[in-house]
Parts: sequence; C-alpha cells; structure tokens
Amino acid sequence: MKRWIVILFAGILFNGTGVVQASPTSSYNQFMQSLDSIVGTTMPVVDEQQIAARSPALSIGQSGQSVQILTLASGMLGQPVVWGGASPAQGFDCSGLVQYVYRQAGINLPRTADLQFLVGRTVSPASLLSGDLVYFTTYEPGASHVGIYIGRDKFIHTSFSKGVVAIGDMNDPYFVQRYYGAKRVL
Repeated sequence: MKRWIVILFAGILFNGTGVVQASPTSSYNQFMQSLDSIVGTTMPVVDEQQIAARSPALSIGQSGQSVQILTLASGMLGQPVVWGGASPAQGFDCSGLVQYVYRQAGINLPRTADLQFLVGRTVSPASLLSGDLVYFTTYEPGASHVGIYIGRDKFIHTSFSKGVVAIGDMNDPYFVQRYYGAKRVL
C-alpha cells in the first residue's frame, strides 16, 4: 500500500520525467492508465528513495495522515465543480472538497474557506508541506478559495475555469496575485 501511494504521488508531482515500463495487463495498469488520462501524461514509476531525494516536501517520513490526505485528494481529481458541493455525488466547491477530504481522514474542519483559515497554525510559503492548506482571495476579501498543497508549488483545488477538481500551480500569475496564506492542521 505504501509503495502504491508513493508511486501515485510521484506520477502527479513528476509527470513527464519518466516512462512507465510495459507489463502484463492488470488492474494496477488500468488504474494508472485512467489516472494518466486525468493528469494528461505518462507517469513514471520510481522508488521511495527517488521520491525522497527529489522532493523533501513529500518525504517518506512525513505523517501517514498527510499521505492519506494526498491520496484522498488525488482521488477527487476530475470530479465536477459545483458551487455549494461537498461530496463526490454532488460535486465540490473548494471548501467542500477540503472539508470532505479531511473528514475522510478523521479531521473535522468548518465548511467555508474563511472559517477553515481560522484553524491550524500559519505556515510560510517556504515551509509548506504536503497536506497544508493554501488560501487565496478570489471573489471576496479574505480567504475565499482553498486548496490542498501537494508539493513542488502544486495544489489540488476546484478549478471553476476547468469545471473539475484539478491541480493548480502556486506560480500561476492568477494565484500569485491572490495568495492569502497557508495553514497546517495536521
């Protein structure tokens, strides 16, 4: 299970840097192909040491809870974005996605981004770890959009422009201009 999680996140964080080796058809290969279609590129297979060396933010020593959060969040990629949505059956808005993912991992958070921002301890951008929450000022002042940081300046969030849960880039000018802060609740 641990190796599977590591392979999954290596593909998300390092897509395009390696090639999946051909192997007999299996449910694992079918899963990887379906994930490839979401991410849009072939995902590499790397071992735990390679991941730890490439990304301290996703080190194997990190808490099992953060790995669980990332696994749950990545499982929501491609889900529809719906204002007020808070479940896979309904679709998600940003805070509904965060609340759902964290609740599945046993952590209860408030329903809205502004109230979620009041929970946890403040984290500087340079100190972000996988599983931290990143906040942006979008449609109203203050924390009005939230995502789950996955490492390498990427985060999982609800992309209204794409209409689905997607991976965002902290260096995208849109998000750079609107960055509000980050919190660690793990």
